Amino acid sequence: MNLVKILPALFLFYAIPSMAESNVTNATPINKSNLYGSWFCQHKIEEPNSKMVIDVNYRIKYNQDNTSQGYGILLFALSGMPKLKYSITDSSTWQLKEDMLSMSSQNIEFKNVSHPELESILNLKKILPATVNESGKVVNLSKNELTVKSEAYSDLIQCVRA
Repeated sequence: MNLVKILPALFLFYAIPSMAESNVTNATPINKSNLYGSWFCQHKIEEPNSKMVIDVNYRIKYNQDNTSQGYGILLFALSGMPKLKYSITDSSTWQLKEDMLSMSSQNIEFKNVSHPELESILNLKKILPATVNESGKVVNLSKNELTVKSEAYSDLIQCVRA
């Protein structure tokens, strides 16, 4: 399997706000002030054809000055390879207009903490961009829950107040 083909999917999951508009409607209006602060997000994707599993635990803080910082752990498993553990850090700017959240990641860092010797093969720094612009539809935003819908893989990503 060509890892270059699956690494874009891996990239989607580190940045929780990289969502796109969906047909899911908001039950209540979006209150921007509910977004401020820290969130803990988890998501697991399994791709049965390639037997790939991506498991993300990510913490992101949205600041009132429309900046955010995030960090977390990404576990990546692919049949025939050892399970890889990456630490992820990111700084971004964001905007929330109605129910659309737009993110512009300024500095994305991946570090292979489980098998650094494999970086000469995988080298995410060369494959993935250092900056990314994404937007998505906020399905639910309360004081304690944040839910977004991903068009890329059609799943809801749910976050809770950290």
